Amino acid sequence: MTSKKIFLLFIGIFSIIYGYSQQSTVEGKVIDKTTGAILPFVNMVVTGHPQLGATADIDGNFKIAAPFHITSLTFSYVGYKDTVISLNNSSNNIKGLTIKLQEVSLRLQEVRILPGINPALRIIRAAIDNKDKNNPEKVHSFTYDSYNKLYCTADMKGAADTANSLDSVKTIPHTHSDTLHHIHHSIKRLLKKQYLFLMESVSQRKYLYPDHNYEKVIASRTSGLTDSPFALLAQQLQSFSFYNDQINIMENDYLNPVSDGGIKRYYFIIEDTLYSGKDTVYVISFTPRSGKNFNAMKGVVYINTNGYAFQNVIAQPIREDQSVSIHIQQKYEYISAPPQSGINGQWFPVQLNTDWYYNNSMLTDSAIMMGTNAPINPDDEHNKLKVVSRGYIKNIVLDTNLRRGQFGRVEIEVDPNASNKTDDFWNKYRIDTLSKKEKRTYRVIDSIGKSNHFDRKLKWFEAFSTGELKMGWLNMDLNRILNYNGYEKFRLGMGLHTNDEVSKFVSVGGYGAYGTGDKAFKYGGDVGFIFDPYNHVKLDFAYQQDVIGAGTVSFYNDQSLLSTENYYDYFINNMDKMKKETVSLSFDALRYFQFNVFGDEQLRTTTNSYFFGQSNASDVTVLTNQYWFTEGGIGFRFAYKENFMKSPLGMISLGTKYPIVWGNITQGFNNLLNGGYEYTRYDLKISKDFHIPQAGYSSLAVLAGYVQGNVPYTLLYNGKGSYEQISFQNFPLAVDNSFETMRINEFLSNRYINLFYSHNFESFLFRHKHFRPELKLVSHAGWGILGNLGSQYGIAYKTMDKGYYESGMEINSLLKTGFFRIGIGAYYRYGPYTFSTPKDNLAIKLTITTSFQ
Repeated sequence: MTSKKIFLLFIGIFSIIYGYSQQSTVEGKVIDKTTGAILPFVNMVVTGHPQLGATADIDGNFKIAAPFHITSLTFSYVGYKDTVISLNNSSNNIKGLTIKLQEVSLRLQEVRILPGINPALRIIRAAIDNKDKNNPEKVHSFTYDSYNKLYCTADMKGAADTANSLDSVKTIPHTHSDTLHHIHHSIKRLLKKQYLFLMESVSQRKYLYPDHNYEKVIASRTSGLTDSPFALLAQQLQSFSFYNDQINIMENDYLNPVSDGGIKRYYFIIEDTLYSGKDTVYVISFTPRSGKNFNAMKGVVYINTNGYAFQNVIAQPIREDQSVSIHIQQKYEYISAPPQSGINGQWFPVQLNTDWYYNNSMLTDSAIMMGTNAPINPDDEHNKLKVVSRGYIKNIVLDTNLRRGQFGRVEIEVDPNASNKTDDFWNKYRIDTLSKKEKRTYRVIDSIGKSNHFDRKLKWFEAFSTGELKMGWLNMDLNRILNYNGYEKFRLGMGLHTNDEVSKFVSVGGYGAYGTGDKAFKYGGDVGFIFDPYNHVKLDFAYQQDVIGAGTVSFYNDQSLLSTENYYDYFINNMDKMKKETVSLSFDALRYFQFNVFGDEQLRTTTNSYFFGQSNASDVTVLTNQYWFTEGGIGFRFAYKENFMKSPLGMISLGTKYPIVWGNITQGFNNLLNGGYEYTRYDLKISKDFHIPQAGYSSLAVLAGYVQGNVPYTLLYNGKGSYEQISFQNFPLAVDNSFETMRINEFLSNRYINLFYSHNFESFLFRHKHFRPELKLVSHAGWGILGNLGSQYGIAYKTMDKGYYESGMEINSLLKTGFFRIGIGAYYRYGPYTFSTPKDNLAIKLTITTSFQ
């Protein structure tokens, strides 16, 4: 070895030793200078040494090291001024720094498309080409544990100024202003010590490609409540990853910029280039192109050249509704796969953050809830209610030996003991132990919840979702308290059933009701034997003395509290009296089917001038308005790939993307018991919603029926019209899956088919900051035949064999009031059954929907 090589080796060893002795680290957090909000994924380098860099994590925390004493750091972040921080500290180990960056005001209209080829597009296209490879749900089976935390607080930075500014308002006494000033400072002090709300959950998930999923919540805790119904709230706030074409954020879909559709509607800029070992990380911002009307986001993606996969994501939906602001962040890490899998590894989301800010009125409501009636200035942009969600994914295992047989129709399950976990259990999954502020939140809010009976009040939430209010060992049927229809008018009643406090296997109950229109009492009772509550295996014996809509049809388990189809009962004005005894067995089978096998005997009596005519042995037509039926049959509901959540409230459907099918097959028996009619009746309903990205959704419903045999009106089909003449006392309502221009009881059939189609453009056609009406187009058609014309007496009716047609337009959400949205619809009747006077073919109706539809 030459002397020169020996000298260079000596210098190298000396440099290494000297470097270690001078190793310097700086740790801290990066926040927004104005709002104090955490800034994730901020880039930093040692000033003058661009090769010595680091990136803050998703929570804004950073640690940067250098083989010499660090005297200055340079911070850069999309949308913020580059900032140089001098470190006037002789220590080589600096901790607890808080770096404040100043935001640069950028407006969407300032984005200019520069001439030439945009270099960012090459990277975005590469990321699109590799999406399926990088999407964990498109490649692997996997398992992981998830710890989720959600808390609610408020930004009260402007509170002091708000109170002081009141001094100049002559209508407010100075003493009152001092009081407000004191109250606002009291609230600020409170929020420094605790949150308004805090909840945690732990879940374990397993997934098998392509669509087998199971997640179990094993622990759940909510401040103020003993048992929480919000166990999965944090997980439902945003999509699991950023790889789907549509990104779901708080139940709304937004077009992913890194998608075939997104690359045409977003503008991309390379904001920075970072280096991670031998890989390059491109920091690319995205904003919607001008003139494009769609559910858009703005933000930044960090794309790693190792597979052109996401490393970090920051996104914010662009909303015309300024009352809510939502921000999401996602962090990915490269996870190694087991050696036997044959692959190197996979980028996988390890943390999902969601922050959203609500307007001032909600903060005022929260202040009132906390025990003060202090008004908060609604014009102060600093007074915001803030909800923060953090989801941490760990213990990730790729390509596990999962099998299809390990998955069933239960996709989400809440452990019955999820709310009873010890601190030792929680600390196994928490990222860190509870802070002093979090412990105080639980202690204070739990105390408030206990003294104010939050758990008791929560029963009303459960009652709304189940339709039953639990009162000790009895459940009250809420859907029987108040109803309305065209025959009974207001129907007042009550229903009670025993619950599992009495027995988990037997339910006994009954109901009573009174109609203000027909001035008659109704009642019924039943006994049920429950063999398996989660598979809905139940044997029922029931008796009713009630009324039933003539010419109507119902299906097993066809219930939707939020559908306007429920309004149809309002229009039913032709009802028959009914005495009925029933035995039924309901159960789930064949994975996606729900069945109800039944037998009944019933007596129906008409309440109008209708008579049914039949020829006797002497060929004399005998008219009657009372009918005995003895029936047996089966009803079913089929929802392909429908999954459920198994919770203490029972089995709750999570829906399906496929059509839902209902069917009935009913056989009537002559000379069995008191039965006097032989017939077979087939009923069918198919319903499907089609979501069209960035264009709203379409709905299609098909209803059909056929009665084989000579039966009276009560077992036929009345057309399902919902038209009523507008009057001072009455303004008709629009009803889904009904004919809006068809008169009530106008048509009669023993076989029919109806088609109901609509397309809701939502707010894609009309967007304004404070006004976002939704345009909906509808078109309906129906055909029907009546085979026993000679048996119907005493009423006027038409047949629908030539085809009935109507179309219309609705403008929904013209007025929003709390839970409801009000609009208007216009519909026109055309085809063979039009009236000679054009205005008689027109129907104008109110549309009333809910904010959850």
